[in-house]
Amino acid sequence: MRYFITGFVAIVCLVIAVAGFRGSITRNRPIEIFPDMDRQARVRPQAPNLFNEIYGANDGRGSRLPVKGVIARGAPITDEAVNTGKKEGSDEWIEVNPLKVTKDTLERGRERYDIYCTPCHGKAGDGNGITSQYNLVAADLHQMKLVQIEDGYIFDVLKNGYNLTTNEVGIVSYRMPAYDSKMSNEDLWHVVSYLRALQYSQLGKLEEIEIGRDELQKVIEAK
Repeated sequence: MRYFITGFVAIVCLVIAVAGFRGSITRNRPIEIFPDMDRQARVRPQAPNLFNEIYGANDGRGSRLPVKGVIARGAPITDEAVNTGKKEGSDEWIEVNPLKVTKDTLERGRERYDIYCTPCHGKAGDGNGITSQYNLVAADLHQMKLVQIEDGYIFDVLKNGYNLTTNEVGIVSYRMPAYDSKMSNEDLWHVVSYLRALQYSQLGKLEEIEIGRDELQKVIEAK
């Protein structure tokens, strides 16, 4: 019991001593628990750096600052059109997908579409997905109003859902759910591109696609 009391008193004194210094001002150098971390040796290059000589950046740094405008990997794109589907500083939808359409982006869009959209809208986008067997009706994506609607509007529906309703206890539900938490903005735009490809496959004119595979690829890459 004596050791317990002694230990308890020691802990109380230590807590009071440490807490008493909180907020105090001193000119003394702070205690360095790991001085080797606080006082690391300067990183010196193993060989002369031509970049430093040309641009006058010979300041002894081991790493360079990123070039202006660089976006960190995984960081969101700050373009308002990409993030919202609307023109900058406006409530108007952008007409055309702001991201470049390539074979890879279409394939990515097809992959995401198959995962999230096919159960309701079907592989062909005609609204004949598996949910139709349970009387859950999804939109036919080939109807003319959706063909003519702006790409930005389709992006917004994919991102934020459609036909939001709130019941009497405040629970929010959507006729079509939002996929903002499941897909990045880039993937949402890729789905928009793939949806347009589906529409074109059903509604495109034969003379419009008889331009040859090479010419079609050039059109896609130039978009």
